[in-house]
Amino acid sequence: MTTPATPTDAKKTEMPTLHEEHLTKFWARYASTVYFVCGAVALGILAKGGWEYLNVQKELGIQREFAQCQTVDSFKSFAANHPGHPLTGAAEITVADIAYSAGKYAEALGAYTSAIADLPSGPIRARARMGQAMSQALTGKAADAEANLRKLMNDTDVLKSIRCEAGYHLAALVLDAGRGAEVQGLSEQLLRIDPTSPFAERAFSLRPAAPESVTVPVAPAIH
Repeated sequence: MTTPATPTDAKKTEMPTLHEEHLTKFWARYASTVYFVCGAVALGILAKGGWEYLNVQKELGIQREFAQCQTVDSFKSFAANHPGHPLTGAAEITVADIAYSAGKYAEALGAYTSAIADLPSGPIRARARMGQAMSQALTGKAADAEANLRKLMNDTDVLKSIRCEAGYHLAALVLDAGRGAEVQGLSEQLLRIDPTSPFAERAFSLRPAAPESVTVPVAPAIH
């Protein structure tokens, strides 16, 4: 004989049924929204991963292209095709160095100036600043050269060796301009920056010699 279900047993059997019914109604009503949200999240994850992958591949491609540059024209072409990229600065400073070595100082000046704008802070950018100043000096822009060398010498974020070299070139320009009295102060400043720097010693050697003392003959006494 089957035992009749108690009210408590009926509730127990109804609860999961009602729960399933609610889920079914919810899914029927919001299924498209849930699919859309899940799809959007999935697409977002895929898009982010895909974008990062594309960026990595693009960067690797730029690096390979730079490694293949062998001539001045190829470095110029690379710089034109990738404005603002750090390797563009490296390409430009390469073009500048070649032009400087060939005595094409105006061309070197333009390339050094472009490299400064594209290179991040660091020794290579500081060297580009040095090249810019020296090119300015060799193209008749002595005042600009002095100003940039002085900034480089006083820049505490730059390596001491580069600062001292800038100070030495500045002292040479000052001496050529007929302001030899300033060389003493520049030499002392370089010693304070780095007393072991050979450029500080060279700057001291640029100091104009002090005029020799003139002995005035004493007139013989008249008796």
